[in-house]
Amino acid sequence: MTAQGRNPRDIAFVSSLPQEHHLQLESLLFFNRRQELVRPGILDAISRYGAPEIYATASGLKVRVAGPVEVQCLFAVERQGDASRPVGVILYTRDSFERITVMHLVVAEEYAAGGPLADQHLLLRLVQAVRRVARRTSGIRHVELLYTQSRIRAEAACA
Repeated sequence: MTAQGRNPRDIAFVSSLPQEHHLQLESLLFFNRRQELVRPGILDAISRYGAPEIYATASGLKVRVAGPVEVQCLFAVERQGDASRPVGVILYTRDSFERITVMHLVVAEEYAAGGPLADQHLLLRLVQAVRRVARRTSGIRHVELLYTQSRIRAEAACA
């Protein structure tokens, strides 16, 4: 049981979502009320890389940016019984030989700091997933979060 007396949520990390999650993904990515907390960073990310946009592929929904940069996307999906919903998204790119930059990062409000499911540490788990990718990628030494309340540069090397 978690501190709130709930069973831990089953969270899966996937690279695409089924089409039926389009509206949920759109709401999470574009209409998250907490985005005002990091608005300057979001505007900087859009200026540097382009605005995020949802698109459909044969394997499902993904997110890319409108600019020329190729990005990778990872979704956090909450599963309870037969139901599932996206509760987190992280977009990142290898923008130099030694660095991966996280350009967009969002979690559902209930998983954010102060939310009833904050003890699930979803934001940290998404960043850790990208750090695992960085450790397996030749040459990568740093993972940079483009926007946070205080800019962070985290070492991605194996400890």
